[in-house]
Amino acid sequence: MKNFFILFLFSIITSNMAQIIDANELLQDVKQKFDEISDYEVDAMITVDVNFLQVPESNAKIYFKQPDRVKLESEGFAMLPKQGMNFSPAKLLNIEYTAIYVKQEILDNYKTEVVKIIPTDSEEDLILSTLWIDPEYNIIRKIESTTKNTGTNKIHLYYDDHLSIGLPDKVEFTFNIRNFQLPSSITMDFDTKEEKPADNKTEISGMVTVLYSNYIINSGIPDPFFEEEQQD
Repeated sequence: MKNFFILFLFSIITSNMAQIIDANELLQDVKQKFDEISDYEVDAMITVDVNFLQVPESNAKIYFKQPDRVKLESEGFAMLPKQGMNFSPAKLLNIEYTAIYVKQEILDNYKTEVVKIIPTDSEEDLILSTLWIDPEYNIIRKIESTTKNTGTNKIHLYYDDHLSIGLPDKVEFTFNIRNFQLPSSITMDFDTKEEKPADNKTEISGMVTVLYSNYIINSGIPDPFFEEEQQD
């Protein structure tokens, strides 16, 4: 009986040890998969629900090139957070950080491993990110981030036709931005839901939903294509 108890206890200990998850390994697997995509372009249908603006649905073209170059061709969205238009794991994982494994959690009927990222550089705008990682496909299904300058945001990623390459078909980006500087004038494309503050600053909260279609992957988009936007 004593030997049986010792064997039983040993089996529990070894089982728990086997279940220890390496947070850094999870993150590197995600980054390695995304690194296989050098660039892409995609059509996007964007729906915006903001607390004080009525923004019409819009179609856009999004271009991406490693590690973090993004170009968005669409009128009227310069004032909105572009993190929700395009999310790159490389941009998040290329900073110096400490990764902490938290727990396993079922999200949208998928098994995910929850990992927290804390930047080690105090100059980083990011304070903390929590990631829900699907280890079967090495993709991120959800992110919650807190930053110094723009408050908090959540990114929920949905995969369907492009699951095998790790690109989402739908993204919901929920944000809450403090002290947002409004443009000096709002074009007729937008109707204000409430009076604009006198100091031209306000707190913006809302959701951006982006539906992606017609991905073109690894076509070799040249660097000058992105530099043209920076000069505008």
